[in-house]
Amino acid sequence: MENQTRVAVGIPAPNYLITTHQPPPFISTYPTPPPAQQQSLSCPPLFIITSILIIILFVSLAFTGFYFTYQQSNPPIIRIESIVAFNITNWLITLSLKNPNKYASIHYEKIQVSVSEFGDKWRVICPVDEFDQVENGETLMDVDVFGLVMYSKMVEVVLKMDAVVCLQAKYMQKHWQMLEVDCGVVVVRPRMNTTVGRSSRCNVRLR
Repeated sequence: MENQTRVAVGIPAPNYLITTHQPPPFISTYPTPPPAQQQSLSCPPLFIITSILIIILFVSLAFTGFYFTYQQSNPPIIRIESIVAFNITNWLITLSLKNPNKYASIHYEKIQVSVSEFGDKWRVICPVDEFDQVENGETLMDVDVFGLVMYSKMVEVVLKMDAVVCLQAKYMQKHWQMLEVDCGVVVVRPRMNTTVGRSSRCNVRLR
């Protein structure tokens, strides 16, 4: 008798082989890349993320330096360059104005230089025309003083200056401020022609 394979329903009968039919396993048809290729596929995302972070950090540092450099503009450096007393009532005072800012220009207007005797016995106000000053520029400003009253051969005068200035940098908004300058007490004699020197720096305040 030939061997037969039968499936019994219910309780299996003796001497019969019970088999079940299962579907064949699923076999993927996608080829598996070699190890070197698998490693190279994971590198580009990490490289791109690192590059983006470096660019963001560089831009942030550059913007921070740009912002603080432009915002922290310094006031001008002002000195008495020379004083010439032609006679008792006619003087010529030369002031040196230096713009220390590398990225900001300065515009001066409503300039008034006051010369008064120590003790405020008399005062002379001298207006000066407005002018512009470029970055790191230096300007010599001549002030003609007329109508002085000198009762002696030597007089101590207080030299001050007031102005409205505008500090302006590229791509930044204009910034207007009041400039107050105090050059202290200066001794002047008739027919005096002297260069005061670079050491006589005036006190400058912006507000």
